[in-house]
Amino acid sequence: MTNSSLLTVTGGHVTDSTRFNQEVRELWDQKATFWSERYGEGNEFHKTLIEPSVERLLQLKPDEMVLDIGTGNGAFARWMAARGARVLAFDFSTVFLEQARKRTTEHTDRIEYLTIDATDEAQLLALGIGRFDAAVSNMVLMDMASIETLAGCLAKLLKPDGRFVFSIQHPCFNSNAVDIFGEVGNDAEGKVKITRGVRVRGYMDVPPGKGGGMPGEPNPHYYFHRPLHELFAPFFAAGFAIDGLEERSFTEETESLDWGSIGQIPPVLTVRMVPVRR
Repeated sequence: MTNSSLLTVTGGHVTDSTRFNQEVRELWDQKATFWSERYGEGNEFHKTLIEPSVERLLQLKPDEMVLDIGTGNGAFARWMAARGARVLAFDFSTVFLEQARKRTTEHTDRIEYLTIDATDEAQLLALGIGRFDAAVSNMVLMDMASIETLAGCLAKLLKPDGRFVFSIQHPCFNSNAVDIFGEVGNDAEGKVKITRGVRVRGYMDVPPGKGGGMPGEPNPHYYFHRPLHELFAPFFAAGFAIDGLEERSFTEETESLDWGSIGQIPPVLTVRMVPVRR
């Protein structure tokens, strides 16, 4: 599942993220066009689980300056610009950014797209100390081999009353160590009953591994699982506190074996963090 020539893992965690970062970028470049075409302006997963909770926690105000981290094809940057925000959106995939610029036909004066690596301190800080009212990152942190640099830089890039909102695969229920299952049994009256759920095979120590993100995609990409204490630790160290949190699941259950069939289990976690010290 991992390429040992590019990745050093100790106890399930990446210790050589700089060398590994290039492979992660190459994998996303290979399928960015496919993703952009299939994702469009937001697929069902995004529209049902991510966008509503991010909108509530972000509390976007007209003319605010927002940093969009890992913008992909720019769908959420355009969503924010349509609501009056000024957006600086970046990604490390030049192919994704080509798609983002191609798709941006409205509010072009409110969106700037840049090629930036979210693990590069110099590139991040060059965006402007204290420049941003808010930062947002949708389903990106679990794709990053390291988040420590980003956490430290966000504390400097945001205004004192700023906020950082991110969505992520729920670390407790949605990782490479989780299986969705369906079991056939009988209820109390002897009638056939199908039980659906997830089996969690690991949580504390799940090594980085490749997995699919969209049906039919040309290649898988890496996922970097972090239990909650590891996910939040870099942000706490940078002076952030959790100010809001939502766990989202599908409310209309389907018959198929996917996240739509297990409405009691949230595949997505959305968090708002605010700086509390400098």
